[in-house]
Amino acid sequence: MHFGACFFPTSYAISPAELGIALEERGFESIWLAEHSHIPASRISAWPGGADLPQMYYDTLDPFVTLGA
Repeated sequence: MHFGACFFPTSYAISPAELGIALEERGFESIWLAEHSHIPASRISAWPGGADLPQMYYDTLDPFVTLGA
């Protein structure tokens, strides 16, 4: 059986390269990244989870750049 890990990469999380090495050492086969690389400058409707969009969405790393690192 093959196992992978899902990761929401932000500028203040573990570095993707470090995480990739750690996962590979533990036998994981793949890493999957969240993808919220485009945040609107303004919104007409509020975010469903509350008034303000959580900061982590603004700090999300681009998945293609992250995988290439």
